[in-house]
Amino acid sequence: MYSNKPEINSYPLHVAALFLFFLWIFVPGYGQGEVVDRIVAIVNDEVITQTDVSIIQKFGLFDDLSESPDADKQTKILYRLINQKLVIQLASERIMVAEEELEAALSDVIQRTDPDLAGSALLQFGLDWDDLKPYLREKLLFQKIISQRFNRGVIVSIDEIERYYEQVYVPSQRRKNLGPQPMIEVLGQLERELQREKVEDQVQEWIDNLKREANIQIKLHDFLG
Repeated sequence: MYSNKPEINSYPLHVAALFLFFLWIFVPGYGQGEVVDRIVAIVNDEVITQTDVSIIQKFGLFDDLSESPDADKQTKILYRLINQKLVIQLASERIMVAEEELEAALSDVIQRTDPDLAGSALLQFGLDWDDLKPYLREKLLFQKIISQRFNRGVIVSIDEIERYYEQVYVPSQRRKNLGPQPMIEVLGQLERELQREKVEDQVQEWIDNLKREANIQIKLHDFLG
């Protein structure tokens, strides 16, 4: 597990994790037998483990990935975690997550998780509910940073909306055997969708630029093995 609290100096933890990682790689026999965890990525000396990814998947902390096939889900979670850590590390904003926000996010996870499955999952990882807070805090921090940087009046022109209506909305409705509504009736919906896509493109471009300046190691052979 990990904790991403900007006010706490986590450098000693990073050093310890890296030391264990190099022992595992270079010392014959180290880590064989009782394997507790695996390091699957390092983002500027901050470690992501297989357990981190598994906890997020098990408790559905990235709920927008719920429809993804299990084979793809862990890889998507891993890359989402890398992006989150990179943005939080390198973004200059001083943003805090209030305890009330954290409690609300945790309450939402608890309410939508089957109690029997939750009990076995908590036991599997040796957790209680509060142990999910570091994951939720990082997720909320990431969302706040992105919102502050990019959700400031993204402009969509009427020409863009018309093209989207003709090239995306109408074909999509027809594939669903639904009659497309007149553009004037879905104008707000189409504008919001285009704004969302523009923001996603801007965010991805920004993160790609951050990655060029970062030291990121991904151990997919360990992760997928």
